[in-house]
Amino acid sequence: MKSRSQLIIAYIIPFLLLLVSVFQLFLQPTFLDANDTSTMEALLDGTGREPASGFYFQGGAISQMLLTQKIIAEINDPSLPADSQPEDTKDRLGRVLLGQKIQIFFYIFLAILSVTSFVSLYYKAFFYAFLNRVLYFFGIIYALTALPTLVGATVRTPNAVAWILPIVIFFLGWIIGMIYLMVSIGSIFKNDPAERFESLQNLREDEAEFRTGKKADSETFWASVWHFFGIVALGTLIGDLIYIPLFVLQKSYSEQFGILLILAVILLSAFYIRNYLKFGKSSELGKYQNLALAFGYLQARFIRIILYINIILVIVFVFVVVLIVWLNSNFGVLKSLLPSIDSGQNL
Repeated sequence: MKSRSQLIIAYIIPFLLLLVSVFQLFLQPTFLDANDTSTMEALLDGTGREPASGFYFQGGAISQMLLTQKIIAEINDPSLPADSQPEDTKDRLGRVLLGQKIQIFFYIFLAILSVTSFVSLYYKAFFYAFLNRVLYFFGIIYALTALPTLVGATVRTPNAVAWILPIVIFFLGWIIGMIYLMVSIGSIFKNDPAERFESLQNLREDEAEFRTGKKADSETFWASVWHFFGIVALGTLIGDLIYIPLFVLQKSYSEQFGILLILAVILLSAFYIRNYLKFGKSSELGKYQNLALAFGYLQARFIRIILYINIILVIVFVFVVVLIVWLNSNFGVLKSLLPSIDSGQNL
């Protein structure tokens, strides 16, 4: 009974987060404090009167991005005098536009993740636990970002406590529930294990068995040298023929480069999905069900790669920071032991 209720909740959560993602793209709730003079939101009413404090609905992330693009286009109008085009304002609006594009990408990614998480859970794919844990993590992040606004609204508008406080309690319960599901989602199918597309996992493990960290016995020192120079030559050739032209293209033709990059990602994704269907499709499912699971597995691999890159970057950053702190501390010890270093005298 307990597992049954957990499964029903696990089925419902992706739809809730999908609804939140679509809602944020097209319509966003915002709290407006008319007494807060540090923002200009109270002046955007357009009616000449000061709006009352409370929650309002404004355009979503897409409409906000379009509005920012319109403002930037008006500022960059060549018919305007040069002194009426402040560079600081244009740079600030450019950063705002970049943040809005990242926000739109995040909500689209969360919407797709919600669909693939439900599909992998419903069809019992072996990677369902990973996708759903990532989805629950983003659900926790969204609740944590919404809580400060709700708490601030409760403090600033005491008359609205009666309906804001239950929402705050709901978000706190949501966070606790997400944490619980992140821990228990892996054992939700105890009697009927999730094994669809498991051949892809077995294939990856089989490939790992053939990898070896030892050099071949026939490989000599000079062969290693030739391999090294071959890699350097190939890297130089690829850099001159591919990387440098791409860099010039994205610098001079950013829109065309963006379209080219999107097309390349789509083609590469189609190639991987085709291979996933070739090696991992289930005979128990139809064509479109297998296609949905292949797309979900592609997203799972993409998330894993991003996680690995972030972990490596964090490790490198921590290593560099520790190394710099250690060198500074050693230099301080040397200065205390050898005052001539600090005075600039020769030892």
